[in-house]
Amino acid sequence: MKKTIPAHMKKICLLAILCLTLTVAVSCNKSNAVKLTYAIGQTTAPCSGEIIVFKFADNRPAKNLGKDNSGASISTLSDVADWVGWALFDELKAAGCEPKYRTSTVTPGDLPLITGEVLDLTLNQTGTTTYAGKVTVKIMVEKAGQIIHTEKYTSEVEDVVVPGYGSETDIMAEALRGLLTEAVPTICSKI
Repeated sequence: MKKTIPAHMKKICLLAILCLTLTVAVSCNKSNAVKLTYAIGQTTAPCSGEIIVFKFADNRPAKNLGKDNSGASISTLSDVADWVGWALFDELKAAGCEPKYRTSTVTPGDLPLITGEVLDLTLNQTGTTTYAGKVTVKIMVEKAGQIIHTEKYTSEVEDVVVPGYGSETDIMAEALRGLLTEAVPTICSKI
């Protein structure tokens, strides 16, 4: 005996398939918010002793990162100042220093203090699958209450964004890594 599926069950199945298709389509729709992450690079600068990294100021003229090809704004899900400060902390620790991170008040005494400003952070779509990221940071090294070094660093990276190969997050991390690769040896030589 052959069983047939009632008409209302067919409609329910079609409705479920339609809902599943819409859910997948919506979840695949790209969000224009980037989470900023960082992984340390290969530090060759020797560093020793205690040091304080004070939270950087976010002095960017625009808080959005940039735009994609459709003109939609690209924003960040992360605190930009913390992203830069913690990346510097990690790099100094990898170099051999004993850093401490402070966010609100600091009394360094005779310990070196590193702080600075994020002047620019951009991410723009430059092609169908390519994005360009740029980071500009001013870093200040202070010792015994005196500024002993100030320098502005900039790093730019353009790369492909394809699932399984690279992401916008990777581009921003690589741009910051390029900046810190230049800044950390200078900082270590000043403290």
